[in-house]
Amino acid sequence: MKRNQEPTISDFVSQFFNNELANRMEDGFNVLRPKANIKENEKSYEIEMQVPGFDKKDFAIEVEDNTLKVSAKVEDKKEEKDKKGQIIHEEYISKSIERNFQLSNIVDSSKIAAKYKNGILHINVPKKEDAVVKKMIEIS
Repeated sequence: MKRNQEPTISDFVSQFFNNELANRMEDGFNVLRPKANIKENEKSYEIEMQVPGFDKKDFAIEVEDNTLKVSAKVEDKKEEKDKKGQIIHEEYISKSIERNFQLSNIVDSSKIAAKYKNGILHINVPKKEDAVVKKMIEIS
């Protein structure tokens, strides 16, 4: 008769440090990769990412080697001082996002536009004029 082997604490710790910690170290502890909604319409692709807590000046959006790279970083420092001016509490706040999108050869990367409003980053990736094809179907 075979017994079910329950995972031990050492199995859990080993798995955590081999998988989870390695992934976090690889990705960077403070770098988030926000989820994106991508919609295709006739003339463009629309990318939306929910990234609250940033200003539009915090973002860097660039195209390199057919890859759309979106990143943002905020660093802040908060201090509390006592009556004598001595620091009694100090906190550093650092957050950043990073996301890459592979572009196809049908997009016009020179006309990519972005706007940031109410915590949502909207990126419009237009298609090349010759990629927008309309085909009229004749009815017989």
